[in-house]
Amino acid sequence: MKFDAAIILAAGLGSRLRADVSHKLLTPVGPKTLLDHHLDNFARLGVEDVVVVTGYRASELSDAIADHDIPETIRLRCAYNRDYKAQNGISVLAGVDALDPSDQPFWLTMSDHLFDPALFDDLLRRFPSERDATWQGALAIDTKIETIFDMPDATKVRRDVDDFAIGKQLEDFDAIDTGLFWCAPGFVDALRAERAERGDCSTSDAVRRLVGTSEFGFWDVGPCLWQDIDTPEAHRHAEFLLAKKFRGLRP
Repeated sequence: MKFDAAIILAAGLGSRLRADVSHKLLTPVGPKTLLDHHLDNFARLGVEDVVVVTGYRASELSDAIADHDIPETIRLRCAYNRDYKAQNGISVLAGVDALDPSDQPFWLTMSDHLFDPALFDDLLRRFPSERDATWQGALAIDTKIETIFDMPDATKVRRDVDDFAIGKQLEDFDAIDTGLFWCAPGFVDALRAERAERGDCSTSDAVRRLVGTSEFGFWDVGPCLWQDIDTPEAHRHAEFLLAKKFRGLRP
C-alpha cells in the first residue's frame, strides 16, 4: 500500500494559543514549525501530495506556505474553506476536492497536533498488513490515559461496539482521539451523507457512521506520545515532549 496523500486541517481561528505568529501551523515547536513537523512525519510515510486547508487569515497562511522550505519529495498546496467556522468535516471535504485523484485514501491530521515521529515509522512498518480490508477509515488513539496533558479538552472514545461514543464530554471512555486519521472513500461518503442531512459534519460524525456499519478501525499509538497544542501551557508541554520524550528523534 502506498501512502500518497495527506490533508492538514488549518482553517480554524486558533484563538486559544495566542502564538506570536500569523497562524498556529507556523508556530515553532523546538527548532521547527508545526508545518515542518507534519511534513517530516508524512515524508516518513512516503506521502507525496499534501493539502493544507485554510480558512481564517487564509491569504497570510497561503503566502507563508508559498515561501516555506518544502521537502523535495512533497508537493504542498492550499485549499480554501470559505465555511471555516463550520465543523471540521467541511474542511476535510474542501481538502478532498483538491486531491488528485480525489477518490484516493489519505492521511488526515489537525494543524496543531504534534506527534512522535516514531509513530509514523510504526505505521509504515505495520499498518499496511494489519489494516482490516473492511475499514473505510481508522483513527489513531491513545490508551495511555494517564499521560494526557489536558483531559477536559481531549476528545474521548468509548470503543464498546454496543455502546460506542466519541466526544469531549464523555465520562466513560477507554481511549483518546489523537487527531490522526487514515481515510478511504467511505469516510468521505460518510461526511457527505452527514452534511446532506444536517448541513454540517465533523470527523466524529464519520467515525460514528462507519463504526455503525463495522467499517472503521482504531490504531493504538502504543508508547508513542503526542500533544494537542491549543494553549500556551500545551505548547510548553509539547516543547518538553520534543526535547525529552519523543523516541523517533533519539539518536
